[in-house]
Amino acid sequence: MLVVGSGVQSGKYVNSAQAYNNLVSGDDNEVSNRATATVRVVPDPLFDCADVIGKVFDDRNADGYQDQGEPGLPHVRLATARGLRVTTDDQGRFHITCAMVPNSLHGSNFVMKVDERTLPSGYRITSENPRSVLLTRGKMGKINFGATIHRVIRVELTAAAFAADSSEPGSELEQAMPGLMAQLAGSPCVVRLAYNREAEPPDLIGKRLRAGAQAY
Repeated sequence: MLVVGSGVQSGKYVNSAQAYNNLVSGDDNEVSNRATATVRVVPDPLFDCADVIGKVFDDRNADGYQDQGEPGLPHVRLATARGLRVTTDDQGRFHITCAMVPNSLHGSNFVMKVDERTLPSGYRITSENPRSVLLTRGKMGKINFGATIHRVIRVELTAAAFAADSSEPGSELEQAMPGLMAQLAGSPCVVRLAYNREAEPPDLIGKRLRAGAQAY
């Protein structure tokens, strides 16, 4: 007979039995083979498991929180630290049943990450990615991810924007910087630098592009 106490953890436990002859002296007094039976303790869906719900939403004001009128983003893929992958539904929601059996004393951290390649074209994550939540047994955790579409600004540079045979920004580029930065400050955006090559060597062009990126 095997009695499972309340403090036992989930997993496999082996119960064994063997007959001994107490009338025979010595250590080698077995009179039967050893019989074993494996008992598997599984997590209780209600009291042991911790579920996770969440949403990937269109964060239109880019504040990282879902506000009124910000809908979910469908068909976005997410992954857990253990390799489990889920996809959001038509409203951007996802749900993981029994995502973890947390530590009974102080809970356990559960980590998820959005596969940014599956976001709609032009969207970028506005919240933490990956994100973690502390799960406790029998409780539900929630993880939301925000994403918004960013403006794409293309800046074309030429040799006239730099000093001769150098990667130092010229006076025209330095004068144009404040006005451009004021325009970019209104909302999140992606700046793409391009260089209109004439007769400059490739290594000089690379240095000028890096200098331009540092300036922006």
